[in-house]
Amino acid sequence: MVLNTYPLIVFFKNEPGAEDVQRILYKIEKGEIDGLISSLTLSEIFYILARYMNREFATTVLKYIKINLDRVSVSDEIAEKGGEFKFKYAKDKGLPLADAIIAATAFKEKATLISGEEHFKRIEEIKVKTPQEFLRL
Repeated sequence: MVLNTYPLIVFFKNEPGAEDVQRILYKIEKGEIDGLISSLTLSEIFYILARYMNREFATTVLKYIKINLDRVSVSDEIAEKGGEFKFKYAKDKGLPLADAIIAATAFKEKATLISGEEHFKRIEEIKVKTPQEFLRL
């Protein structure tokens, strides 16, 4: 399972839906499920949470993530697939390049992508679930 940036931000900002993300993170911590993120997610999380709180908070969150979630580096294969996804799916309602790379990570890992963002659901090549949907499995 690949966690997109969005559910992690929901959790660390304690927004609605944080409880579902907390349950997923707990299952990862206990070793019940494998949790992956794209290495690109680290920069998104730092930027968003440093703006939300401060650099110290963002750094602490990154330490937690590095301990508990395995990172997948952006390889040439992932970068190229991300470009394909951006080209194919950005035409209608847009697909940020970072999200195209994260989707490509899920594709390469043959993993379900966990996100609450609707634009991922248009990507036919990957399975996408919200945290709530994932927990129902």
